[in-house]
Amino acid sequence: MKLRQSNLHFFFLFLFILIDLSSCSKGTDIDEIVPYTLVDFTYHDNENKLGAENNCIYLDEETIGISKVGYKNHGIILVHLNDGIVAFDATCTNDVESDNHLELDGNFAVCPDCDSKFNILQVGEPFSGSVARYSLKTYKTSTYSLGNHATIRVRN
Repeated sequence: MKLRQSNLHFFFLFLFILIDLSSCSKGTDIDEIVPYTLVDFTYHDNENKLGAENNCIYLDEETIGISKVGYKNHGIILVHLNDGIVAFDATCTNDVESDNHLELDGNFAVCPDCDSKFNILQVGEPFSGSVARYSLKTYKTSTYSLGNHATIRVRN
């Protein structure tokens, strides 16, 4: 009987180690990579820049008139996908503390420091061969349309 209890202890120890090893490792949560910054603003797309699917724009403090936009004021990239508007922080997930923001290159975002390239039409994933390993940080969006103009709220 003691032998069975001993095996039971080993079983639970093995199970605990297995669960611990299979859980997400520290540093893979995007909020740990790109630190939390309060984001809550409204953008009025009066020129219908996001009217067509796959259109994208870069927003900064001058564009929307508030003093802080995204982490380290790097700005926000808005993209019109088939299921709505997606907002990405314009911070490279490889070089978070850089003073430079991602730059739009067609439908891609490119880091001017490490040359990582992100596919903003596919949830901000880095392309293979990029130094960055993690997708871009996203924010919640709500869109209200009136004719050809849209009002987009971006927030955490």
